[in-house]
Amino acid sequence: MKPLKSLYLVIILLLITLLTSSTLTYADDDKDSDVKKSWDSARVYVPGSRSETTPEKVKIETSLPVVIYIHGCSGLTSESFSWGEYFKDLGFIAVLPDSMARRSASNCDPRTKQSGTFPEAHAMRLEEIRYAFDQVKKSPWADAKNVYLMGHSEGGVAAARTKLEGFSGIIISGWRCTNTKNPGFDGIFAPLDTPILTLEWNRDDWTKDSTKGSCADKFGERKKARQVLFPGSGHNVFEQSKARKEVAQFLKENLRK
Repeated sequence: MKPLKSLYLVIILLLITLLTSSTLTYADDDKDSDVKKSWDSARVYVPGSRSETTPEKVKIETSLPVVIYIHGCSGLTSESFSWGEYFKDLGFIAVLPDSMARRSASNCDPRTKQSGTFPEAHAMRLEEIRYAFDQVKKSPWADAKNVYLMGHSEGGVAAARTKLEGFSGIIISGWRCTNTKNPGFDGIFAPLDTPILTLEWNRDDWTKDSTKGSCADKFGERKKARQVLFPGSGHNVFEQSKARKEVAQFLKENLRK
């Protein structure tokens, strides 16, 4: 009887393992299909095209360098679209994933300039960067050795926090790379050899006591990092001619042949 009981026990354990494995696989697939929404709904700006498109509809004869732009907590706005058009005019494909395509909740109130209403957004933004980066590298229209990341505001937080290797450069806008209350948000987490450009205002109404500081204070041993600091008060940066000039120079000088 004992061997028979042992056999039953083994069979039960195997069934539990198979069911658990199946459940985990389903959860992973469901998670990927959710983040996929941000990619499928992305706006893509292609040099030579008069209007934006979506990733699956991009058709060009030769691969081009790419900028992945991660928007702020309000979703895709005029600031986002302006950068998309600008990158296109520079000869880069601009991909703007839409985080709001996978959720209805926002992590901020633009009227009061308060954030933290949907803290889960921060992990989602990192997922969106990873997913977009993976998809771009697999796309025939992308020059996979020249993929840049730019994030603004909440997107700038994500751009500063990503640890992904392989970006030709990362641009951080509207974020100070500082959080004295949370080490996971305090600093720039990309590999040390990743070129970094930060665009910051001297005063930003979105800054709290715990986020006062400067990305330049977090450069550390980075040899390819520079800050552009605008005088006065502000948050968005596209309308600043110096911002556009510095971004264009940064993209050009870090192109890999």
